[in-house]
Amino acid sequence: MKPRHRVAGVKREHGIVEGLLPILERIAAQSGVDAVIPGRIRVTRSNNPGLKVRLQARTVTGFKLGARAQSLAQEVFVVTRQPDVVEEALVRKGLVEPR
Repeated sequence: MKPRHRVAGVKREHGIVEGLLPILERIAAQSGVDAVIPGRIRVTRSNNPGLKVRLQARTVTGFKLGARAQSLAQEVFVVTRQPDVVEEALVRKGLVEPR
């Protein structure tokens, strides 16, 4: 049975910041990534032009990314058993900015 709310390895239960979905799908396709789970979208005071995705903190199941676009911010959780390897690959491929 196919998992609910998942398409191309990305959970789609919540909204996703505009322009972020193709990046999340590329992250989900990386070897070692078990799941990509976007969190809720928050409104911020700053207004950043363009979309930036940056590594944030480690979690018990992998690590967290922070995505910012205009005045919106969204946390993204990456589930993996190899956080060091996956983080290094994502930075090397230019999909995320380092800490």
